[in-house]
Amino acid sequence: MSRQYPYLVSGLPDPDGRYPEILAEILEELHPDDREVLRFLLFRNDNKNLLKLLRFRDGISTHDNVQFHSPAVFSFAELENMLIGEYDGDIPLPAYLLQFLEEESAGGWTVRERENRLLQLYYREGIRHHNEFIRNMFLFKQDLKNILLALNARLEGFKIERITIGNYDLPAQLQVSAAADFGLSAEYPFISTLAELLQSDRLLELEHEVDRILLSYCEEMVKLQPFSLEYILFYVLGLGMRYRWQALNDRDGERVLDTITQGILRRAGIPTPGEQTV
Repeated sequence: MSRQYPYLVSGLPDPDGRYPEILAEILEELHPDDREVLRFLLFRNDNKNLLKLLRFRDGISTHDNVQFHSPAVFSFAELENMLIGEYDGDIPLPAYLLQFLEEESAGGWTVRERENRLLQLYYREGIRHHNEFIRNMFLFKQDLKNILLALNARLEGFKIERITIGNYDLPAQLQVSAAADFGLSAEYPFISTLAELLQSDRLLELEHEVDRILLSYCEEMVKLQPFSLEYILFYVLGLGMRYRWQALNDRDGERVLDTITQGILRRAGIPTPGEQTV
């Protein structure tokens, strides 16, 4: 049974862009075990920061104007210490990150392989997480990402089997189906909307729609748990999305296009500008 936080939940403010401050207050009020669960959501930004640091170490431009993705669990200094085996912070490193750092230190990866491996390990730990909300969210995110990758691959003429994540039924269905919706619209009714937005290059709208789909799915999980840790996780997820979108501006449309294009090329095994073996 999840811990209940009626006073904390009752006092949560309406999302207003004060994400870092609100998040810090929430973390302070949570039981230490629940604090670790919430931090798992934040590791998404730590992953981005670590990859950015590795690219910088290898002399590769990141082609974006974000210096540090926040809020994150670890500082850049702590990430640097991780890379040289000298991290001594108070927050324990998650198992997936320890494994990644051990594998990365052996070298021999291309940038694409390195980024894919970190994503793979993060998702694998997420879908095995002891918290049901985290576990189900990552399972759904994996499906959503695979559908989007398959739509993008089909549009660009890439082989779908080279880019999907995980070895389970959905990637296999995506690889063999010739239907416009991969025969999956009954279970995933949003496929046609994603395909339309992708085909018409409305990529900012596409990002918004992906966030909306994920948030809607998570809302269904917590609607009968109003004072639970799971509701707090859902609240923080939505707050983080709003914070990220408030930080975007019109120029970021080009960044979104570049991110999606570079990502699909890397997953298909096609070198991107500035990529090298590490």
